Amino acid sequence: MDTADGTRYRIRLATEGDIGELIRMQMALQRSIARVGTKMLRLRRGSAGRLCEYYRTQIDGELSRVFVAQHHVSEDVVGMGAGRIWLHADYVPEQSGELIDLWVDPEHRRQGLAGRMVARLLKFFRAGGIDFLAVNYVQGNPAAEILWRRFGFHPVLMTATAERCAIENALGIGSQRIVPTKARAAADDRLTYAGVSLSG
Repeated sequence: MDTADGTRYRIRLATEGDIGELIRMQMALQRSIARVGTKMLRLRRGSAGRLCEYYRTQIDGELSRVFVAQHHVSEDVVGMGAGRIWLHADYVPEQSGELIDLWVDPEHRRQGLAGRMVARLLKFFRAGGIDFLAVNYVQGNPAAEILWRRFGFHPVLMTATAERCAIENALGIGSQRIVPTKARAAADDRLTYAGVSLSG
């Protein structure tokens, strides 16, 4: 347990009793990402059951760790940080670490909690012999960009998203000309095939 002198918070390993709070913070993280306005995959409403199982496996996983920040007085869980080790048989390095799901409730920020949780995750990675680390964050989220750069991360790979209609417009393809092969075959009572036809 991380209990630095003079702090009002402790950093500890998450337990199954924290899953409700982990889900709450994950949903808050998703809402903050949505506010950035970037088009990306988002959690569906009603996915709490799957999140429950996800966090249960992360908490118990040999290759993963989940830490929470807890207020000493109220005992409220106010932050989370998760990390995972990935094995890559065909790549160099053969294993890497990923920092996942870092969140601190807004009213408890600027207390050094993110850094303390990342420090605990670094101990986990060091114990596993992991030197190569990665993190994913949303472009256009200045708080995340500043935080991860301050911790020494530098962007190297861009994931771009677009609506299909926007790509069709850019290519000059009218959306009315795109007919799913499956729909055409069904209309003709023929064998259906997966795929898309660009012919009219």
